[in-house]
Amino acid sequence: MELTIQSALAIFYKDNNFGEDGGVTKKVAWIKFGFFSVPIPNAESRKKNVCFHDIGHLLTGYDTTWKGESAGASWEIASGGWGNFVFPWLLTLWAMGLGVVFYPKEVYRAFILGRSSRNPLGSNLTIEELLKMTVSDLKLHLQRKEQNNKSFMLWLSISFLVFATPFFLGAVLAFECWSFFTN
Repeated sequence: MELTIQSALAIFYKDNNFGEDGGVTKKVAWIKFGFFSVPIPNAESRKKNVCFHDIGHLLTGYDTTWKGESAGASWEIASGGWGNFVFPWLLTLWAMGLGVVFYPKEVYRAFILGRSSRNPLGSNLTIEELLKMTVSDLKLHLQRKEQNNKSFMLWLSISFLVFATPFFLGAVLAFECWSFFTN
């Protein structure tokens, strides 16, 4: 018998040490960068929507490494994105941008895969309805008859700009500080 999304999520959370609820109740979420982690505020929009993202992992099979998160982000964008939720959009665009730099083939493949489906947020189902479904039933429900026409090059460009912006601003700030202290 196939697992429901709820049961598969419980295993996913346990296997990845995310806690029973995937970290929704925590005040801070941690993004891993190799051997260290960076805290980000666990904003209300993230708390409400991280389940949709995690269900995406179940549907695509992408893991929680940077390679998997980048591919998952590309799939999420191609399959419908985050609607009016700004913070998840920024995280997703940043992750896709990282993938454009380090994992371009995987990001491209994931984008093409995403064009032929909708993501859980765009399913028109509530979280409760999603959790009761099996993974294969949800995959079937989210399939598109025809691929959408989202442009990979457009989203590659947007995601790269979002990814590069903090590094550019950091370089400008470092230069300004250096100029201030050397004059």
